[in-house]
Amino acid sequence: MNTSPFRSHLMQQFYSAAKNQSRPPLVLATTFGNNYEGSSHRRGRHHRASTTSPSPMLSSLNTHHLPHPLSSSSRTFREASNETKPASNDDATHHDLHEPSIAAQSLQQMISSRRTVSNFLNHPPSLSVERDMQCQQILSNAIKRGVECAFTAPNHKITEPTTFHRILTPSAASERLLDISYQVTYQRLLCNKLSGVEACRNEAMRKREKWSTIPAFLVATVGGMEDQYQQDQEEEQEEEQTLYQEIPFIAPRTIQQLEDYASSCASIQNFLLSLHSEGLASKWATGPIIRTHALRNLIGCRKDDMIVGLIMIGWPKRVPRMPVRRREVEGDMLKDVTI
Repeated sequence: MNTSPFRSHLMQQFYSAAKNQSRPPLVLATTFGNNYEGSSHRRGRHHRASTTSPSPMLSSLNTHHLPHPLSSSSRTFREASNETKPASNDDATHHDLHEPSIAAQSLQQMISSRRTVSNFLNHPPSLSVERDMQCQQILSNAIKRGVECAFTAPNHKITEPTTFHRILTPSAASERLLDISYQVTYQRLLCNKLSGVEACRNEAMRKREKWSTIPAFLVATVGGMEDQYQQDQEEEQEEEQTLYQEIPFIAPRTIQQLEDYASSCASIQNFLLSLHSEGLASKWATGPIIRTHALRNLIGCRKDDMIVGLIMIGWPKRVPRMPVRRREVEGDMLKDVTI
């Protein structure tokens, strides 16, 4: 009995030959579904020879224009995976128990393909001419969707401790952020006597110019922490120089504070993955600038707000390759508990 899904004799021959190949033609990938014996799982989804080209799994999701996961009319990954399952039989059922669905592999590939990007474009590559208003709207909407995903991160007792502060470029807020970046860099270099005054100014200006090409920033804060000013609250804060000096770090001290900080970090990861799923790049920065009065004043921090990170957002100019792992998964990162 002919098991080919095609009626054409030529396509039946093509289908039969493709089944014996190590990798099926793309046109037949969804036809084979989870029954294909040469799936990416068996060939190693986490192979280190990753390149800068977009993830094929991620590209597949974008090509089919799947609805946003938070949409009420969207399908869940479970529903999508059920559509790809073949007609039930003993062999197929046995195979499905050991092989993730195509939708699951797509999600896993999307997560593992995210990279930290330091060089950004301020407009999508598809736009030949920069359009500030259009780009700002694209970024603003993507950031909003990312924050919706961020708030699905686990948080004990539903405290929802994280707040995100959005800064789009160009704006008065972004210009102030660039000035803060310049002053923090300049004074840090000058204080550490790493080079002469003129060299410090040049390096600070270079950083300011680099940041000026970043289309958007997001500052993540977590509330309910210790008083972030307690170690210098008696000092005079009138001098401009103190605005750009690094505030001593005040770590979480209670169990609830530690849980809220951990939840905030999980929220940021969700946010970064949401951006990545839409083709946007990001960088989670935790340098001295996030512990300055100047940045805290800019976003309106309360005394018990801790800045967890400054996230840079834009279109990737180039995507770094996957770094070589320092640790192996089996036996190192993942250990079985035996008694």
